[in-house]
Amino acid sequence: MIRTCTCLLLSLSFLAFGAQAAEAPPPRIGVVLGGGGARGFAHLGVLRELEKLHIPIACIAGTSAGALIGGMYANGLPLDEMQQSFKDADWNAMLSGKPDRAQVPYERKNDDYRNYFDITFGVHDGVFRVPRSAINSQDVDLYLRQLTRDRTVDSFDHLPIPFRAVATDLSNGDAVVFDHGSLATALRASMAVPGLFDPVSDQGRLLIDGGVARNLPIEDLKHRCADHVIVVDVGTPLMKTDQIHNLFDVLAQTSNLLVTRNVRQQKALLDDQDIVIRPDLNGYSSASFADNQAIIARGAAAVAPVRERLKAWSVPPDAYQAWHTRLTEPAPPKIDRIEVVSPVAGHINAERLASALGQDDGQAGNLDGTRQKLRSLFAGGDYDSLSYRIQDIDGRSVMQVLPVERAVGPTYLRFGMNLKSSTTGDSSVNFLASSLSTWLNAYGATWRNDVQLGTDTAVRSEFYQPLGLDSPMFVAARANYQQVAWPFFDDNHHKYAQLDLSESGGALDAGVALGKYGQLRGGPYWVQYDPSVNMGQLQPSQSWLEQKTTEAGLQLSAIADQFDNPRWPRSGYFFDSNLRYGMPDWTGVNTRYYGLTAENATTFGDVTWRLTGKLKGNLDVADPNHFNTPQFLGGFLNLSGYQQDELYGEKVGLARAMVYWRAATLPSALGSGLYAGASLEMGKVWRRNFGDQDTEWLPGGSLFLGADTILGPFFVGVGSARGGRPIGYMYLGFDY
Repeated sequence: MIRTCTCLLLSLSFLAFGAQAAEAPPPRIGVVLGGGGARGFAHLGVLRELEKLHIPIACIAGTSAGALIGGMYANGLPLDEMQQSFKDADWNAMLSGKPDRAQVPYERKNDDYRNYFDITFGVHDGVFRVPRSAINSQDVDLYLRQLTRDRTVDSFDHLPIPFRAVATDLSNGDAVVFDHGSLATALRASMAVPGLFDPVSDQGRLLIDGGVARNLPIEDLKHRCADHVIVVDVGTPLMKTDQIHNLFDVLAQTSNLLVTRNVRQQKALLDDQDIVIRPDLNGYSSASFADNQAIIARGAAAVAPVRERLKAWSVPPDAYQAWHTRLTEPAPPKIDRIEVVSPVAGHINAERLASALGQDDGQAGNLDGTRQKLRSLFAGGDYDSLSYRIQDIDGRSVMQVLPVERAVGPTYLRFGMNLKSSTTGDSSVNFLASSLSTWLNAYGATWRNDVQLGTDTAVRSEFYQPLGLDSPMFVAARANYQQVAWPFFDDNHHKYAQLDLSESGGALDAGVALGKYGQLRGGPYWVQYDPSVNMGQLQPSQSWLEQKTTEAGLQLSAIADQFDNPRWPRSGYFFDSNLRYGMPDWTGVNTRYYGLTAENATTFGDVTWRLTGKLKGNLDVADPNHFNTPQFLGGFLNLSGYQQDELYGEKVGLARAMVYWRAATLPSALGSGLYAGASLEMGKVWRRNFGDQDTEWLPGGSLFLGADTILGPFFVGVGSARGGRPIGYMYLGFDY
């Protein structure tokens, strides 16, 4: 009897223990997502596999790219929507740090055809200024705000999945853990790669990429909100000694060493129950943003070796579904009012920004529309950023726009160069400099100065005054001087003489700014030509070309510029027309000059077609005092196969078709791409050498390799034309 009771008691004890064990909660699983630039897209692939395994996530911590993926997932954004957004994004444009050129007001892009380097310096309060970063992050900031649905909460624990993002305090190197506030600001700060993106100002601190302090934020989850952690490490491996060849390798290795040290410290917190996933990302760098879909697939594939271990944390389908229903993305906030928080000591008229945003026009609720307005206003070039915050003020949702004026403004300095060389022995080098002083008064007056020194000399100065704060009407006064070489060739293509043609003059214009499209302007002008023989001797029939001449009259110009990139346009159009009507009663010289240029670029995949037509010349005037302005043809892509300006006459025409293939993209800090292409050209000169004979339409063409670099468009090519000869060219800069 006693034995029977004992057995019964033991059986009941085991049943009770089994029931308690069955009721014991599953372990809390945290996910740690590390930084690694574009390699971080692999995180999305890992998360997708965790969903397939039905592993509920108790909390997420991320740094840099890990914060981006983890923060959006913790906010409830579905993985499919996230992946599609990454696929659709124009990463080259976003990471270039430049606004869409088609949105830039023409008066801020009309010097894009001068070959200035892709870096702008400035003078502010009498101090020379250098940019704080290589890439402006305005577009990245707005992209993050859109993806996070402008989520702002008093604790990131209240997100569908509790979340932490790590940044670094630039003043002391300490880790800064975001646990509340604007989710977009947290992600942006965690991703602020030093030197590449602008630091983020938050609560009196300047914040940069969290990888500097804590690239794998394990301590922010382990034994806090998670019993075990899944760590996804996408950092770039250290290079071996034989892989370090140049300055850039040394800098990259130094940066990786700093990150590796803090990663090692964090991994020391792991135990044998935790799981580390390191995707095979060989062949993908931190800059491989365009390869996001392939990198996502690599992340998914990296789960296979640890799949069996991960299954231990799987839960039944109904339990997982109950957890997953929490992952609901928030609706974008409705905005009741917009207000501009003006800088304390800004030089830009704040009324212009407030008026453009339409703070009380009843359209405040259209958040996407307001973001687009911010993009358009940013394209004007006055701001380093036009960010915003959304706050509840007196029960109303208020968008507070936070303009940050350009640190290198209001006076901007740019430098550049042009380089030409050919196998015929001709070469030229010119150095360029420019200053642009903005907001000289409340109506936005500017003063622009350009200087060119070298083979050709040029100086130009223009004062531009809008007639009202938002008025498209303007007046402008300019003065200019240039000295250019005018070569003379015989029938055997030998240069036998050269004139140095000095031109000085000025103009007073009134016009209409057509916003981002272009400009109409016109008014009186004056120009004096002062030629002098620099080499050789002109033929007797050409001696009149040495005479000093002064002309004056009225001129009119119209221009439309919607090229996406004037260096290597892949889309858009360009049109330029001008007419000069000399007034013989003013100077005794009668001149009728016109010029037309029309271009269009269209891209299919990576292949671009660019069509160009040019016609420039003098109208026939039955007047002995009529002065013909010489028109030139010849040079690379301007009837290739002839030397620079080898052909001249009263009128010239050029038709050109270019096709080029973008063989590779470049990191945005270095340029846009590498190209291979060809051109087919047809050129004609009317009254060649100001004689009585016209040339026929001369066919020509070229083959070239090129690159769009921070120094400008670079070409190496060879061209030929009927009546010319094969010529090899090397060009840096604009001259086509």
